[in-house]
Amino acid sequence: MASGPSRNAVKHAQPYVLLCIFCIFSSSPTWVSGQSTPVFACDVASDPGLASLKFCNTSLGVAERVADLVGQLSLMEKISFLVDTAGNVTRLGIPNYNWWSEALHGVSYVGRNTHFSPVVPGATSFPTPLLTAASFNVTLFQAIGKVVSTEARAMYNVGLAGLTFWSPNINIFRDPRWGRGLETPGEDPLLASKYGSTYVKGLQQTDEGNQDKLKVAACCKHYTAYDVDNWNGIDRLHFNALLAYGIGYGGFSMD
Repeated sequence: MASGPSRNAVKHAQPYVLLCIFCIFSSSPTWVSGQSTPVFACDVASDPGLASLKFCNTSLGVAERVADLVGQLSLMEKISFLVDTAGNVTRLGIPNYNWWSEALHGVSYVGRNTHFSPVVPGATSFPTPLLTAASFNVTLFQAIGKVVSTEARAMYNVGLAGLTFWSPNINIFRDPRWGRGLETPGEDPLLASKYGSTYVKGLQQTDEGNQDKLKVAACCKHYTAYDVDNWNGIDRLHFNALLAYGIGYGGFSMD
């Protein structure tokens, strides 16, 4: 399950991440019927004038395209990219973007940028990570990630999902009172690391193996002491997180 929108400045600390995403993903997909609003940057088909922008030129290298885009953005435009719902830059053909899509064990409607419709009524839901990790099968972890990212790209192509997924959850599950243990690979750090790394590879690696592109972008979560749900008047954004040995965090402490 995802956190509230106020956490965004922590999760996505630099606007350049979004700028890179515009440039390192594969070229814009084909527009389909039933899609009512533009969701793609550099949509030259709809606005031929964008073809003159260097960062929209897919024949150029990622570094050159990102440098061009950063150089054209104002300070306030960069700041607008720091929040959950990133602002649009109409003059550069960049639409609004919401970072929040979820894919812990399949593309989920929980994320604010993920929607099902008659075009895509649902996505494959695999067993929860806690159960999948119990197989100790790293090949399976990556294979599931690959299927999930394929469905995610299909949904993105028709405007029903984003390209950034707040998955996997790699918190170490040490206390059942937490209540979100099924999202994680469990309590063993080695297994969690194997699960996290291979699932991310499944999500991010393109089918053709191009190292300069991402299929989708994974975002491992959560920061320690940042995985508390709203409960009894306490939420993750306002409580005083004094960490000590014990609940949920193994032997880690913070003074």
